Amino acid sequence: GVHVNGNDDMVISLLVRLQLIRMAARCFDYIVKTQPRWGDQGEQNRRSLLVSRLTLAQREEFRNVFQLIDSDGDNNISMLELKRVMMSIGEDKTDAELYDMINKADPSINGNTEMTFQDFMGVMAEAEFYYLFMETFRVLDKENCGFVKAGDLDKALCGVRDLISDDRKSIIDVEDDEILIDYEQFSRMLLGADVRH
Repeated sequence: GVHVNGNDDMVISLLVRLQLIRMAARCFDYIVKTQPRWGDQGEQNRRSLLVSRLTLAQREEFRNVFQLIDSDGDNNISMLELKRVMMSIGEDKTDAELYDMINKADPSINGNTEMTFQDFMGVMAEAEFYYLFMETFRVLDKENCGFVKAGDLDKALCGVRDLISDDRKSIIDVEDDEILIDYEQFSRMLLGADVRH
């Protein structure tokens, strides 16, 4: 059979790290698709708000991912650090793609060459909530067509809301429950994000 040199804990620890890095890569892929309004204070406020909605466990996990990528410990992610980490999971990105990831992490200025911890948290929060919405709504999309009925969307959202509040109002305000909603657009609308197609 196959033997592992050293202990199983090391393998588990490596796989956990790999999973964390994959999660970060998925978040960077999302951010590249966004189109920040450079210099718009609203962009930074929106990301800060999303970061404030992260759970303690998510914050801790994202901090661990940041430390994994920031190999020299200077509290910034450089192009080289990002490239190294992407290659470790088999994603060979061009310098232009890496630059785009880093640049879009801070919407306050166009021309960033490093990603700060704060920028990183903003990217992770926005992308994490986007994927959370998409996965939640995809379950309702039985035909896998990218659309769900407004009534079904509302029922799912209200069902979750009922767990945390006594508000009985509809969340989605539409005349017709049968109307089809493009849930990717809806997810972006919930995040207040501008996105390229």
